[in-house]
Amino acid sequence: MYILGITSYSHDSSCCLIEDGRVIFQIDEERLNRVKHTSAFPINSIKECLKFKNLSIEDIKKITFFWQPNKEIFFSMSHIFKYLPASINLFFSKSGGSKTSAIRRIFLKKRIANEIKKNFKTKKKINIQYIDHHLCHASSVYFVSPFKESAILTMDGRGESTSTMLSHGINNNIKIIKEYKVPNSVGHLYASITDYLGFKAFFDEWKVMGMSAYGTDKYVKQFDKLVIINSNNDYLLNLNYFRFHTHGDQKWLSKKFYNEFGPRKKYNEKFDQRHFDIAFALQKLVEKLGISLANKIFDITKSENLCMTGGVMLNCLMNSEIIKHTKFKHFFIQPIANDPGAGIGSALYYYYKLLNKRRNYKFHDIYLGTSYSNDDVEKCLKKNNLSYEKSINLEKNVAEILSQGNIVGWFQGRMESGPRSLGNRSILANPSDPNMKDKLNSKIKKREFFRPFAPAIILEDLHNYFILPKNINSPHMILAGKVKESKKKLLPAITHADNTARVQSVNKKDNVLFWNLINEFKKITGIPVLLNTSFNENEPIVNSPQEAINCFLRNKMDVLVIGNFIIKTK
Repeated sequence: MYILGITSYSHDSSCCLIEDGRVIFQIDEERLNRVKHTSAFPINSIKECLKFKNLSIEDIKKITFFWQPNKEIFFSMSHIFKYLPASINLFFSKSGGSKTSAIRRIFLKKRIANEIKKNFKTKKKINIQYIDHHLCHASSVYFVSPFKESAILTMDGRGESTSTMLSHGINNNIKIIKEYKVPNSVGHLYASITDYLGFKAFFDEWKVMGMSAYGTDKYVKQFDKLVIINSNNDYLLNLNYFRFHTHGDQKWLSKKFYNEFGPRKKYNEKFDQRHFDIAFALQKLVEKLGISLANKIFDITKSENLCMTGGVMLNCLMNSEIIKHTKFKHFFIQPIANDPGAGIGSALYYYYKLLNKRRNYKFHDIYLGTSYSNDDVEKCLKKNNLSYEKSINLEKNVAEILSQGNIVGWFQGRMESGPRSLGNRSILANPSDPNMKDKLNSKIKKREFFRPFAPAIILEDLHNYFILPKNINSPHMILAGKVKESKKKLLPAITHADNTARVQSVNKKDNVLFWNLINEFKKITGIPVLLNTSFNENEPIVNSPQEAINCFLRNKMDVLVIGNFIIKTK
């Protein structure tokens, strides 16, 4: 049985293909239309899913969608009435990070079937299974976890009405325990300050997380006033400090906030210490909220297991604090924690909950996207008139190149799903070079100095170099570890200002080529770690060999490796 799970018209449009309950292909539309965080209908993604198994739209048993637009209509109308007259502004506000109004977005979501019929010119009756957004998130993590029973915590900006959900998974059922409704949203709290610091809300929150390492605790106590947490670990935003609930993205914060914390940073204004201190205070508040909610669901379920997902769970610092400061023993975090993960969850919910099929799948392989043969690559290289050599000992040859201080674009196998590059569409470098971070930020990535780079380390050496809460592994770069004191001087390029690192532990079973490369680098240098960042430059992660070549030439990387081919600039 084939099921397509779709996300669209909010941000991060995507499609996944499920075969008999297994995720076999997934891709974000931005990787194909090259528009970062695109909200467009994912026609290209749907075609890639079908192409992967040589299917037609007629072969698909069910198409599922990560949202219930009718539910949003009823909730949004009650919300507008509650906050009249100021909430009239919401009719004119853009929604969900997209460029469309809320009314237009809901209309488009209700017409998904028409869009599919139009694009595929099919006579087949298309029935879309609309599924609650936070149940989709919960399904995306629980139904692919190793647990038959687990507490589930989902946190994001908003669904139809819910921003945070506590639930309990048992076998094929997900029981909702508690829902926190908009405007009480941890995601919108973070988005508000993201906008305040001169970034783009819903898209640049990780920049604020990176900034926080340079801050002090100057505003931490003041920031506690933004959220009310009661003795039962429930929370409410103090709406005296916010305006997004009445003005949407036109006005995130109130005059009271500006009076207490100062003016909003302009886009081209230089960062000063106040901005870093604000980021620090926000990060600590979000960590406090995450721990509080996780403790609440533990007290209710008494489960040893915790599943976590939703866009807020891309905050690796918060995730580590939750693991460290709660009584749960076992954890599973969905690496595709943002909305494309909810698209996966919509299909899984239909298969495992609505059809009640036996659970037979555990998620561990993040490499779910497109791939290209060596023949495809060689044709592309010749078309671009590039000189190249074909390696018969690729991992050893590239490890030597990296040990010499070169920056390498690394393009291998199937593309990663999710927002992080995990060794198949990566830019790699020597983490022991103290100048490498600044060199990458200024020359290649062209981004702010305060954004860190991640280490990829072979699993066998993980705990010799990094301290992770409860000695957990970190295969998907979704946890922050501390660099061991004895290793900091060895790893200056990936050690952040607060001595943390967003670690990827590489298991040989999951990615043998990448594991071998790091291991060869260890043989040469004694260091089982590579600096690993996404293969892009202020664009979506490269998907095709041509895009990799374009990025390589545009940014003047030292070496490009696609498949078995090595291309050098000098």
